[in-house]
Amino acid sequence: MRFIMHDGRRYAQFETFDVPGLTHAFSTRPDDLSARMDAHRASRSRSREAMLADFGLDPQRLHYCVQAHEPLILIAGASTPFGAHEKFDALITVEPHAALMNFSADCPLLLIYDLRQGIIAQAHASWRCSVARIAQLVIERLKAEFGSAPGDLLAGVGPSAGPCCYEVKEDVRAAAATAGLKNLDLIFPRRDGRMFFDLWSANVSQLTEIGIDRQKIEIAGICTMCRNDLFFSFRREGAGCGHFCLMSAISGQQSAAGRSG
Repeated sequence: MRFIMHDGRRYAQFETFDVPGLTHAFSTRPDDLSARMDAHRASRSRSREAMLADFGLDPQRLHYCVQAHEPLILIAGASTPFGAHEKFDALITVEPHAALMNFSADCPLLLIYDLRQGIIAQAHASWRCSVARIAQLVIERLKAEFGSAPGDLLAGVGPSAGPCCYEVKEDVRAAAATAGLKNLDLIFPRRDGRMFFDLWSANVSQLTEIGIDRQKIEIAGICTMCRNDLFFSFRREGAGCGHFCLMSAISGQQSAAGRSG
């Protein structure tokens, strides 16, 4: 990943997604862009607006998920109202200049881009969504609705609690086994009598299984628990912590923020 600055705000980007017509970025601390509806919702809304403005996007043309850790996918079309989408954890759009946002405080956020057709998709790959194969469900939806071919897709796995730190119990592995996930010994490594969930490998495995070239998948490789100075972490901070976001849009041209290096 690379980091860029714009008007004092720091963003992270996948390097392999530096392609014409696509804008994307992860927000970082201290900006809290959470969709949570509480006493701080107004300041969070302003933070979302500031991020979109940094990338030359209209804050009035934003689709964002109010996530429920369920593999529900919304196709945001021309007639889809902008704003919050309750209970969806993934978004797809072909609409130019319509921005997408998902939020996290330890879960990997996935970005998928159809290079041939210019379609973007995002997904919140929490452990429950990862076990439910949200990555594969998004790609199957792209294939069914738009005829996307896995060979035309780029994919990125964003910062999250990493395999170094994300400790889980046997019930999580049991859920993954019941769901038919493969390579369980790889994605549930054990050290010193403890078990961890490698969400990065779990999602990469699903993406390659459905046909995406491993060379077209970028893993951010940043653990939010280790780098709590960069990203919010529920595991480190507890309930009520902020959320960083993944934003993407079909821009037509790269923004000034995206070119700032």
